Amino acid sequence: MAPLDPSIDRIQQCLDEVAQSIGQFRNPSISLSNQDARYELLIKAMRLVQTIRGPADLVFANFENMAGLGAIRTLLAAGVFDAIPVGGQGSNGVRMMRAGTPFGPFRETGEEEYAHTPNSEIYLAPQMRAVLSFINGQLMIRGRDTRVDEYRPAMLRTHEFLRQHPTMFEHISQSPARLTRLNNAMVAEIGLYPFVERLSPLAQADQPTIVDLGGKRGHILRQIKENSPSLAGRFILQDRASVITDNGPAMTRHGIEPMTHDFFTPQPVKEVCEILMHLAAAMDREKSRVLITETILPEVGATMAHAYMDHTMMMMMFGGTERTVKDFARLFEAAGLRLAQVWQSPGVPMVAVEARLE
Repeated sequence: MAPLDPSIDRIQQCLDEVAQSIGQFRNPSISLSNQDARYELLIKAMRLVQTIRGPADLVFANFENMAGLGAIRTLLAAGVFDAIPVGGQGSNGVRMMRAGTPFGPFRETGEEEYAHTPNSEIYLAPQMRAVLSFINGQLMIRGRDTRVDEYRPAMLRTHEFLRQHPTMFEHISQSPARLTRLNNAMVAEIGLYPFVERLSPLAQADQPTIVDLGGKRGHILRQIKENSPSLAGRFILQDRASVITDNGPAMTRHGIEPMTHDFFTPQPVKEVCEILMHLAAAMDREKSRVLITETILPEVGATMAHAYMDHTMMMMMFGGTERTVKDFARLFEAAGLRLAQVWQSPGVPMVAVEARLE
């Protein structure tokens, strides 16, 4: 397999090719028209971007494209393009704008403030809207039938299809192959939280030390046990019955107790927490804390990676939402908890959000 990290030499080579193409575009030759020169420049610029991003990042670029197109469709349907003043003056909006600002077409001017650019004002032209609507199969603007807020608030059965049919988890569980792919894909980061330092004074050999809710493959618990062999207590993996079955006997071989549990139901292990109120009811004020491994959205300057995680992984699958630190604080407060700390390692996109009883 080719190297995943970008090559500086290759980046420089692509940059030189871009510079050469700029010269051809500025002074097109007899054999190369202005249009052809512009296209050649575009190709070289795209190759430069692809080289900088690298093979792995380009896989996730597909999700960015989905999120960007979905955001434009939704913002048009909601009338946001018409509501924002033209000429660069700021206006309010949030979730879809996270996908509509990093690469355009809008410009972010402040926290939850956005402005038009020439690339967004073009969508005010009826002909351009018609082109986008046609390409998307007449799905973009549906007048009174449009439900821009159908995915709010976030819950397991939030939008119309899931109210009448299986949930995303139930649907995927019908296919062993898809279930296995989901379990393999849903992996989290370790190394964000000082488990030994924080938990060793509280851990007891016969009591649960860590309960991993929705822990899928148990990779986090296995890594914690391998990296922190002195940490005492029981390590419990909770997930739906289909996931526990798919894991097989591997968990017990690693000293992990598998437990069938749907975190939308009351928590069976006391002194841990609900998603989130079910969990708060089971917590000990002094010993218990909730750790959520998540992507934190910045208040200003969200990237396309933030946008596609929010749109494709959360909203489109089951009406969920990624959150800012302020969002987590409000969520914890509503569940009787408080935001204790956000743990983050340099260069790691995921964080560990720690909550305790209020």
